[in-house]
Amino acid sequence: MRVWKRRRIGALAAAVGLAGGLAGLSAQHSAAQPPAPVRPGPEAFGFTQLFISPCGEPYRGKRGDPYPSALWFKQADLNHDGVVDKTEFMADHAGFFDALDSDGDGILDGPEIAFYENQVVPDVLGPGHVSLLVPPRGDAGAPALADAVLRGGEGRLILAQFGQGTSPVEGTHPNENYMPGDLARGPGQDLGARRPPPKEYVGTAKYNFFGETEPVRAADTNLNGRVTKAEFMAAAERRFKLLDKRHDGKLTMDELPLTVAQIELARQEHRKP
Repeated sequence: MRVWKRRRIGALAAAVGLAGGLAGLSAQHSAAQPPAPVRPGPEAFGFTQLFISPCGEPYRGKRGDPYPSALWFKQADLNHDGVVDKTEFMADHAGFFDALDSDGDGILDGPEIAFYENQVVPDVLGPGHVSLLVPPRGDAGAPALADAVLRGGEGRLILAQFGQGTSPVEGTHPNENYMPGDLARGPGQDLGARRPPPKEYVGTAKYNFFGETEPVRAADTNLNGRVTKAEFMAAAERRFKLLDKRHDGKLTMDELPLTVAQIELARQEHRKP
């Protein structure tokens, strides 16, 4: 199934690249054409669950299905031995990179990254959702933007879930400024016992293990707007290290963190009568 899906992604990426190359020749003709109809999103077909794998590939599930991280794990486990070792994890990244690299030059550039954001995961990264354009390196604030938006989330969810040896549902508090004893003290002098506003998650942050806003751009370590295969595989190394909390060179389902979306689904199920 995944081989077919990645071949389809590769074929579509190549078609988009060809269309981009012909855009200058057909601009006048295109201007006279009516706008393309808006395609229905995955939820229109019953796919209400979304998981973004460590390499950035989307996996979807319907209501009542196991959370789709299980589907990613099953497909990344190439020899079906119940674990994903480092070789399999790296192969998963390499295969997805090759599917996006429509011209095979070992670099994901603007059109290929735009294809990923607008065609592969349009419901969270496409037009009308979030802009992830990074200013050139010479612009003021570019490094800060990259740190805060692109890579600032990497490892944050894992630390929140495993740093104190507790589960995210039972051992964490929704208010990151909460300190032990706050409940005992009661509300402050203004009696404003207000619930803190819910956190807002940008892009794919709530659907992946690392809180990454956009996992493909997150690999762009030199901030030049392009992602080389070397950069992408270096990101794979970092991600595997974060997930391998037993330090045994392999991953099992029980040691993987939960995504924010997965936690929200669990809470919704818990609230049902």
